[in-house]
Amino acid sequence: MASVRIREAEEGDCGDILRMIRELADNENLLDQVKISEEALRADGFGDNPSFHCVVAEILPPHSEPQEPRVVGYGLYYFIYSTWKGRSVYLEDVYVMPEYRSGA
Repeated sequence: MASVRIREAEEGDCGDILRMIRELADNENLLDQVKISEEALRADGFGDNPSFHCVVAEILPPHSEPQEPRVVGYGLYYFIYSTWKGRSVYLEDVYVMPEYRSGA
């Protein structure tokens, strides 16, 4: 049985993140509104002063299988500041590919 690992996203995950952003938008019939590119995700999320942070969920195949882990979900968030509450976190998206969801 495969295991799931949640980890901080890396620059090399941007292609998978963009794929899932498009899947989420398509599910909401808003695919035409996605204007972000893989290059913009890299520049905005992985420089010295990132505009967002991201975690990914990946499926780890059993040790007996030579496959690479597969990114199947993401959570994208950023910090905001409220004059009433101080520092807060805004969770922009949480997405898991439909075939990897359970109990829905």
